[in-house]
Amino acid sequence: MLRSLEINAVLSGLEKVHRDRLFWKPRIQLNLDCFVCERVGRTTTLERGAERAACWSGRDEQHFIAARISAFDVTSQEDRLKLRTVVDFWWAPFKDAKRGTDATPLSDWVRLHYGSYCPHQETTSEGSIQTNVRRPTGVYCGGCKTEIAVDAEVPSIRLLV
Repeated sequence: MLRSLEINAVLSGLEKVHRDRLFWKPRIQLNLDCFVCERVGRTTTLERGAERAACWSGRDEQHFIAARISAFDVTSQEDRLKLRTVVDFWWAPFKDAKRGTDATPLSDWVRLHYGSYCPHQETTSEGSIQTNVRRPTGVYCGGCKTEIAVDAEVPSIRLLV
């Protein structure tokens, strides 16, 4: 059955000079239970515009699954950069092939990527935020090493359908 997850994230306290040069990248890693390999908690990589995602079923092994980013909405307020994204994926109930635990369509982990351009050094850099890190933490420019934002809020994940 088709399921959907809504993911929301915020970077706050945007530094004035870098404010318009910080952006969300259209790449997500998400913890999904994969009925193809029948394993729970698999890291799934999604790119906006791609019609399928990759499930990392082993250290260097991957296979494709039916999942995609169906919405990727960025809003910028005076000192906040917000992301709302929706991931659609096919899901079916199963028991984990190795541990025997029941699968669930709800994810508990996500990594979201951002990029920035440094007007001082004229360089680009990227980084990421994820649900399972200590907060608040600073987001720093890769060029001039200035703190350009704060990662203060845990990204939320909500099952829609």
